[in-house]
Amino acid sequence: MSLPKYCFDTHPLVWYFRESKTLSEKAKLILDEAFAGSIVAFIPSIVLLEAFHLSLKDSKFVFSEFVDFLKRAEFIIIPLEEEVLKTCFELPIEINIHDRIVIATAKISGSSLVTKDKVLRSLFPSETIW
Repeated sequence: MSLPKYCFDTHPLVWYFRESKTLSEKAKLILDEAFAGSIVAFIPSIVLLEAFHLSLKDSKFVFSEFVDFLKRAEFIIIPLEEEVLKTCFELPIEINIHDRIVIATAKISGSSLVTKDKVLRSLFPSETIW
């Protein structure tokens, strides 16, 4: 039996790290499972860059601590490589570049997408969770 697969957008990971009340209960439970090793968890490369960008604007958010926190789970970081790029090019024109990478990563990994982003939830053809 294979484990369920989830791809994470930036907000759920950052809010889980910060123990934010803004994180939905469903997203929290799935992230609990990721840290318990009971699901397969993917992170698009752009999510790490977005988190880094957040750390530049918010001195209370320390990127190195965030990365160390993520290392406690077995997240699979999907690089921006040919298959992701090809999938990005196939998506509708109205999707911004960051969202393209997140959707492409979820598609190529065969994952459900964990995101609060309403645009992503409306455009991603597979299951989204928030």
